[in-house]
Amino acid sequence: MENRLPSRFNPVEFARNSEAVRLVLPVSHFKRFSALLSDDSGEVAARARFYIGTDKVPIAEGSLSGLVNVVCQRCMKPMVIDINCDFVLAFVSAEDQAETLPEDVDPVLMDEHNEISAIDFLEDELILQLPLSTLHVDESQCDAPAAVTVKENQQAEPAKTHKPFSELGKLLKH
Repeated sequence: MENRLPSRFNPVEFARNSEAVRLVLPVSHFKRFSALLSDDSGEVAARARFYIGTDKVPIAEGSLSGLVNVVCQRCMKPMVIDINCDFVLAFVSAEDQAETLPEDVDPVLMDEHNEISAIDFLEDELILQLPLSTLHVDESQCDAPAAVTVKENQQAEPAKTHKPFSELGKLLKH
């Protein structure tokens, strides 16, 4: 059975019913994620299949994909990266449950009503997929004048060495 994911839901019930969901959301719905991008245009496609795991823990197995706009850290120009990831999440009601999960399963803590926000758990996975530093794969795609300016400035000024203890030797001789 496939349906849409409500904004808040009980993953235990979804797992008991073996629910499967597919949805496409605008990047602008993910406030924390879009704050890390150059703009909030684009869409993210998500799919998830819920089931009860071997130790009676609700599991969501799925994927996220989409194209998002970021800034190249080399030339400071906009560029597009492809977000594409698979996830396996276990929904737990206490942190001690999370410690017993296998390493390949990420825990998601439910609230006191055994509910979670659909946006929050998807957004966490999106944020984890962003590279620490975004660069054009091919350096020739970068704006050449910006790259040359940085190299010229580095060569123009020799590095000044700061020696905070240089006078200490004179003091010790007295």
